[in-house]
Amino acid sequence: MQTLTDLESFMRLLHAVQNTERFARIPEETKRRNTAEHTFELALVCWYISTTNNLNLDIAKILTYALVHDLTEAYAGDAYIFDAHARKNKEKREQKALQKIRENFPEFRELAAAIQAYEMQTDEESQFVYAVDKLIDPINLGMETKNSFFKEHNVSYKQLRDYKDEKIAKHPIAQKYWEQLCKKLESHKTFFFHD
Repeated sequence: MQTLTDLESFMRLLHAVQNTERFARIPEETKRRNTAEHTFELALVCWYISTTNNLNLDIAKILTYALVHDLTEAYAGDAYIFDAHARKNKEKREQKALQKIRENFPEFRELAAAIQAYEMQTDEESQFVYAVDKLIDPINLGMETKNSFFKEHNVSYKQLRDYKDEKIAKHPIAQKYWEQLCKKLESHKTFFFHD
């Protein structure tokens, strides 16, 4: 049995996830979200989409991947997708963070294994979670009615599509939601974008 000190160490990792600020926000708020909030939302949205669309996917795998998909951000931080400087060493920082997780929690090998399996994208469940992850922020930002995050941060519709299209296309169900969202954004383009 692990000690209380071991459990406290693991909980500090979770606290670090809660303290990792993301760039995106939820609709109609100015406060940025943290990685724990994003992870919670992703897990439930994946479960919802998988169940309501009768996908023949392993829910336990989906929830595991959703829970670990950004866990390395506890040590590596988040990188805003349109900040080239922040994204420059993202992969290297995340690899170091994964190694730190392995070293700090050798008794929980399944954690690092799940992170690595998610990153390898070799099964449909990981591809599904990846695609839905790329869809979550644009859906939230597309629900805004008072302000436009995209306008505030000078993100053009073309930039959004260039970054997201290929990533969301990793799973056909996520792609269908993306196509619907793009139609919505296009029909209100002057509200959401400068271009």
